[in-house]
Amino acid sequence: MRMQLGLTDGTAEPPLSAMRTFAFALLALAAACSSEPQSQPDVAPVVAAERAFAAAAQQGGWVEAFENYSTADAIVLQAGPVNARQSLAGIDPANRGDTSLNWGPQFAGVSSGGDFGFTTGPYNGGGAAFGQYFTVWRRQADGSWKWIYDGGTNQTTPTTVNAAAQVEALPIGARGAGTERAAIESVLREEGELARAAAANAGDGYRAVFAGTGRMNRDNQPTALGRDAAATLASATPVAFSPPQIVQSSANGDMVFALGQARWEGGSGYYCRIWVLQGEGWRIGYDQILLRTLDELNATPEP
Repeated sequence: MRMQLGLTDGTAEPPLSAMRTFAFALLALAAACSSEPQSQPDVAPVVAAERAFAAAAQQGGWVEAFENYSTADAIVLQAGPVNARQSLAGIDPANRGDTSLNWGPQFAGVSSGGDFGFTTGPYNGGGAAFGQYFTVWRRQADGSWKWIYDGGTNQTTPTTVNAAAQVEALPIGARGAGTERAAIESVLREEGELARAAAANAGDGYRAVFAGTGRMNRDNQPTALGRDAAATLASATPVAFSPPQIVQSSANGDMVFALGQARWEGGSGYYCRIWVLQGEGWRIGYDQILLRTLDELNATPEP
């Protein structure tokens, strides 16, 4: 089941009965205090899906590949989040059949239930555009994998794509929050805590909730590997994170994708991140910010 929450106006979380809220809080506390070991679900299926997606772009064109591997409600970011297939339909027909875009996974994660995952790694647009992509995947009822979000940061330094590169896997907890709803409620609370901390010092806010082996990407910056590197890349600059506009979870509630607005002195954009429930609690396994102007943020309707 797919869940998407529109929270752009900063309203409170969807109301729940006191009993259910208390139950969810107990679940989150039990998971955070758990001493269970980390598990390592097999990321091979989502890595294979990403590689097949990239191979299709090399063989028949990237526009066609993006269409064929996306869900009907997949999201991309233009000025703001929009339906991916509608966006692709508006691309200049001259770009159809273009095989110049190439990419490959280097870091991936998958839920313990094997139904939700992500990959990230370098992309290269025909030697003219470079960066780090980020794709979020969901397994479909027929067993195939389709992407639900795709975006990437830009770099000025050329990237090298190795289609067969060894892929590092993000550890995940031995059990999830139990349901999508429980996970989403927990992550909304975590997002609120991160926003409060980042409003004073973004680096400190991230340091408290970033996974030890997580990764962070920003435009024209090397990928930050791990908690300390992510905190350094985020810097001590105050950042205002709005509540997520889009939140989606794995079925058993151990992996969540969140997308929302970010504003800071001299800049603004959209954050896109993966939260995973590890033995020590909810942690950010991947984080990127895609730059957009304040006018674009303010004028963007709900996807």
